[in-house]
Amino acid sequence: MNIFIVDDNKVFALALKADIENAFETMFIKIYTFETGEDCMRRFMQVIPELVILDYCLNSKTPDAVDGIKVLDWIKNENPETNVIMLTADDHIDIALKSFKHGASDYVVKTETQFEKINYSVLNFLKIKDAKNDAKHYKRVVALLFICLTLLVGGIIIKQIFYPSLF
Repeated sequence: MNIFIVDDNKVFALALKADIENAFETMFIKIYTFETGEDCMRRFMQVIPELVILDYCLNSKTPDAVDGIKVLDWIKNENPETNVIMLTADDHIDIALKSFKHGASDYVVKTETQFEKINYSVLNFLKIKDAKNDAKHYKRVVALLFICLTLLVGGIIIKQIFYPSLF
């Protein structure tokens, strides 16, 4: 699984990367970090991550950098299946609502429990992904059983039409 972390605070991004790798050490997870939304967007279509952890404010180092909402819109336009966890230092309901309106899957405020909350969100994403894969598998099994049953019933009907005296 590929995860992008987009945060203009490189120390935070690297600490988060290490924390996720430690929390999910038994899984194969490749994590890429980016300091700007522009860097993320340049690499996005090459990797197509399943999950992006995206900071709301990305302009602390580059004042004219695109903000997290614009990056979120771009991600959802390029690949609606990519899940995005929005991060922010501001605990304002309007930012949360705006993030969800633009397609964020989750919203985490940067506090002393931020890594725990992000890992919980990643875990939930993995559970949902597994459930979707299970549903696809069961759908295929049901379709295969339906086809087999249809062939069996069709064979019996054809046998009765063309060879009625066999039974």
